[in-house]
Amino acid sequence: MNYTAQLIAARELSQSTLPSTATLYAPLSGAVLPLTEAPDALMALGLLGPGVCIQMRGHKLLAPCDGTLVKVSEGAKQWHFRSQHGLEILLYLHLDEPSICNKAKLKYLDGATLTRGEEIAYFDLRQFKSAPLAAIMITNLAPSTLTYYCQQQVAANEPLLFIGN
Repeated sequence: MNYTAQLIAARELSQSTLPSTATLYAPLSGAVLPLTEAPDALMALGLLGPGVCIQMRGHKLLAPCDGTLVKVSEGAKQWHFRSQHGLEILLYLHLDEPSICNKAKLKYLDGATLTRGEEIAYFDLRQFKSAPLAAIMITNLAPSTLTYYCQQQVAANEPLLFIGN
């Protein structure tokens, strides 16, 4: 049940060689790292689903897809989304601080219907000791489903994860 997203060269992606059935967009800007960089072992081993990490560089958190913000939990460290196509997405912000709620301006809470790229929160990164590391995972894919990513740096609302069929 261990599966992770696979890195693919950008030139291969641009040649449309990927049989992509869905695309998730970057919810924030920063350096893209393999999921093995996640601080939690369940995430790093891919046990919660395929995905990537992003070392947060921008201040905005955007909706990664059209769908629903199912739940915000752990003091705004965990964001659960459901895409209009049924993908369950978990965004986990890793910080050494117990809560970021008092350092975030949340625009939406549980149950909000969102459009891809819509701003859902704003973080003033100057208030943190270090920039958050975000793990983005798709938690309801079958282990045989191929998931790819190609960026080393990503801007918010750019294509991030490509789910194959």
